[in-house]
Amino acid sequence: MKQFEKTIKSDAIYDGRIVKLRIDVVELPDGSLSKREIVEHQGAVAVLAIKDGQMLFVKQYRIASQQLLTELPAGLLENGEDPEAAAIRECREEIGYRPLNLFRLGEFIPTPGYCTEKITLFCATEFVWDPLEQDPDEYIRVVKIPVRTVRTLFINGQFIDGKTVAALGYYFTIAARRMIAK
Repeated sequence: MKQFEKTIKSDAIYDGRIVKLRIDVVELPDGSLSKREIVEHQGAVAVLAIKDGQMLFVKQYRIASQQLLTELPAGLLENGEDPEAAAIRECREEIGYRPLNLFRLGEFIPTPGYCTEKITLFCATEFVWDPLEQDPDEYIRVVKIPVRTVRTLFINGQFIDGKTVAALGYYFTIAARRMIAK
């Protein structure tokens, strides 16, 4: 018996600015056929920015969740763009600072059951003021929260945005230990 699904046919049904949607017919390990709805996404980055003992977040209203969320500075990869370059660009656009010492926390696939999106997470602790113009359709506000307060909010489940939760989880478990060990 085969161990994985095999794509037999793929039909594109939507081609948008941020996502594409396709329907795949797959052969299952037992030989039967099934359909899969796949959202194609070019990927994104997010940056855990820590400056002067505070973490920098952006607050923005998200129409899909119908909520005002507190999130990390983040954004889409442009076509062929390196994640590190995208992380620098997004920080400059969203919080006004250029990170000088990005290090990779990790990466994750938020919804592997139906979406190809992969988000690369970074952390930075040194910056210079070097703003870029914000995207014209983004209405965001920068929020600075002391690291200790962020940890308490995180532990109490106050962050619900996936990339923010993932980055804070990496930071408060793995990255913080690495930084302490240096």
